Amino acid sequence: MRKPLGIIFDFGHTVLHDEFNPVAGTEKLLELSENTLNLTGEDIQLVADEINKELQELKDESMTETGVQSFQRLLFETLGVSFNVSYPELEREFWQAAVTSTPAEGIFDVLDTLEKYRIKTGILSNSAWTGAVLEEELARHNLSRYFSFLIASVDYGFRKPHNRIFKVAVKKMNLQPQDIWFVGDKPEYDIRGAMDFGLYPVWYNYKNAKSRMDGDYLEIRHWHEFREKIEFLYKH
Repeated sequence: MRKPLGIIFDFGHTVLHDEFNPVAGTEKLLELSENTLNLTGEDIQLVADEINKELQELKDESMTETGVQSFQRLLFETLGVSFNVSYPELEREFWQAAVTSTPAEGIFDVLDTLEKYRIKTGILSNSAWTGAVLEEELARHNLSRYFSFLIASVDYGFRKPHNRIFKVAVKKMNLQPQDIWFVGDKPEYDIRGAMDFGLYPVWYNYKNAKSRMDGDYLEIRHWHEFREKIEFLYKH
C-alpha cells in the first residue's frame, strides 16, 4: 500500500450523513405553486416513486445521470402543477426542506490530518443535485475549505462507476491514478469504479455491511481508522 498524494471522497453518507424526507420537500414546493389542484405531498410522492424506480433502473444500466430539475419538471408537469419560480430555485427549496445533513463523525479530524500532510482532496458524487446545491451544503457545515473541487454527476452526464467521471476527477487532482485513493460507501459505484480506473479504493463501511469484492482495497468502519492509516503511512 503506497501513501496517497491525493484523496477523492464520495459526498453523501461519506463526508455528510443525511436524512431525506421527500414529502416535506414536496409540501414546501406546493406552497410556491400557482395551482396545487388539491394534491397533497403524499399524492405527489406516489407518482414520484414510480418515476424514480424507472429512472434508477435506467441510470444503473447506462451509468448516466438525470437531475432533480429535470425530474421535477417531468413530475409536476405530468400532474399539471405549475410554479412562479425557476426550477433551479425549486431544487434549492426542495433540498432545504427535505434534507437534513450532519458531518460524519470524525471527518474533521481526517481532513485536518490530510491538510497537515498536504494531501490533495476533492469530492466526486453520484448526485442528481447540482454541484451548486452540494457546495452550499458543504459551506453550511464549514467543510468547503478542505476540498479543491466538487464534481456532481448531474453536471457532467456520467455517473460512477463510469470511467469518464473518474477521468475528470483525476484530471482536476493533477496526479496519476495510482497516487490517488478514492473513499466511498457503495461498493457497486465507488469501489468498482475506483478499481476500474486504477485508483486505490477505500470502502467506508460504516454500516458494517457484507459484500463480496475481488481485488485490493481498504475497508474502514470509522474515520479514526482511516486517520490512523494515513498517520502510519506518512510516519513510516
